[in-house]
Amino acid sequence: MKTLDQLYAIHSKIKNIFLALGGAGVFVMMLYITVDVLVRNLSNTALIGTFEIVSYYIMPLTILPSMCLALASGVMPRIVAMTNRLPQKAQRIDAIILPILEIAAYVLMCRFSIKYAISATNDQLTFIAGTTSLPVWFMYYLPPVAYVMMTVESLFVLLKNILTGNTTILYKGVDPDEENASI
Repeated sequence: MKTLDQLYAIHSKIKNIFLALGGAGVFVMMLYITVDVLVRNLSNTALIGTFEIVSYYIMPLTILPSMCLALASGVMPRIVAMTNRLPQKAQRIDAIILPILEIAAYVLMCRFSIKYAISATNDQLTFIAGTTSLPVWFMYYLPPVAYVMMTVESLFVLLKNILTGNTTILYKGVDPDEENASI
């Protein structure tokens, strides 16, 4: 279990780097949109391609790296609300089956997003911002990275549940349902 905790600490550091990337994306998006609004109001012109640049570059940089952190913090909805009412033995089985299903879903999504990213790379996918064609194919490699991180997070939960006999949905911290039960 100590080795698992050490590996999870490394995974947490990577999640924090992704969180910083997502936070920087939010800051850049706010700054870019603010500058666009100021330019529109002060000079009767606009920055070219603001909507496209925000939607194709900045939003993916904001959302995708943060998905694993959202999964690890317990914000994403889980089926635990229903499994808490089951007998302890059934909860133990569900604590192993549900992370396996999550891992399978994330692996499939990762596989399909990698295929799409490779296809976008082969096609040199671009978008039009004003009169300029900007490349977007490299942004399609963010979803596979996010799904790999989510797969690893679910794998840690699965291993913790197998090794300790817990029925938790989170590797670290207090499960939201356990927290609500004490109120």
